[in-house]
Amino acid sequence: QLPNSNLRLLANRNDHFTSSMYSAVWGYTSPEGREYAILGCPNGTAFYDVTDSSNIVEVDFLPGLSSSWREMKTFGKFAYIVSEAPGSGLQIVNLKFLPDSVSLISTFLFTGYSRTHTISQSGPYLYMNGGDYSNQGIFVLDLSINPANPVKRGEWETEYIHDCRVVNDTIWGAGIFDGNIYVIDAVNKDSLRSVTNWLNIPQPGPHNTALT
Repeated sequence: QLPNSNLRLLANRNDHFTSSMYSAVWGYTSPEGREYAILGCPNGTAFYDVTDSSNIVEVDFLPGLSSSWREMKTFGKFAYIVSEAPGSGLQIVNLKFLPDSVSLISTFLFTGYSRTHTISQSGPYLYMNGGDYSNQGIFVLDLSINPANPVKRGEWETEYIHDCRVVNDTIWGAGIFDGNIYVIDAVNKDSLRSVTNWLNIPQPGPHNTALT
């Protein structure tokens, strides 16, 4: 999006391009120290071993329902993948077999929830943003008991949240449609509480937030 600044291109991979575009990318470092890039593709998720920057290799591809938006986060030896495709839910992926392969454990769904626009992670909690649940705000999934089997906790459904950052149990949410930044207290994961909000200026419609 901006001119290169102190960056050097190592490789360019374009293995899964269709009429749609790539979406998000995330990183994962295994307990053995190997580094991986996880790429959201139109029809699934690609996993690349980038440990040797002179030999970047796709190690596996996990199919998913077709969507222009696909995002992922990791916790422990697991990846969690969401998309806007109805019925896509939350793909829970075991990474312990890398660099040989990845393994889909299950697709997490429940009544009233089938898709998510973006996913955020802080500690053993996932924050699911802008899907089809309730008013499309945020709801929390707890990974602390069993990362392969999330437990739904509380939600904040005051406004559509496009994406968020979570720092020290405080959610900074981007209300893309009403133009506001929302600050939400998430200390109690069963009862998220509004703290304050303000209009994002000079251009309302924030996609995401970040702290300096």
